[in-house]
Amino acid sequence: MTYPVELTELEALTAAHLRRHTTIADIGECVGAGYETLYAFVAEDGTAPSGPPQAAYRGDFLPGEKLALDLYLPIPGDLPAQGDIDIVTLAGGPAVRTSHHGPYEEISAAYEAVYEWVHENGRQPAGAPRELYLRGPDSTPDPALYVTDVVLPLRTE
Repeated sequence: MTYPVELTELEALTAAHLRRHTTIADIGECVGAGYETLYAFVAEDGTAPSGPPQAAYRGDFLPGEKLALDLYLPIPGDLPAQGDIDIVTLAGGPAVRTSHHGPYEEISAAYEAVYEWVHENGRQPAGAPRELYLRGPDSTPDPALYVTDVVLPLRTE
């Protein structure tokens, strides 16, 4: 699969946020439980998400090693933090983006395409890459139909 990479401009957004630590073996369960918590938090306020759920993975994907996972659910305004959920602003600015169609286990080639574009164009990342879940297990049982954007914020030139 080829991954066309485009330069884009991200808008700043407010999001409910959870930080989790997990291993590769437990990542699916951790992400699912985390989003259940975030969606319940937003629903309790009578609000609806203002965009697709997002995640940033900080660390290397090494078997048995822990990695930090930031889960975000965009919201239309400020809600009061509750428990381990805080409210954050994800900065806007330049970014590169590509779309992955298919199972999450095959997304590494999308990351490679994004980082190759950054290297070839002499740009610098401005933070961790994020995955935007446009279509996933909540909307289809078939992983071949998942659509995930990989977005990497860039430093301003």
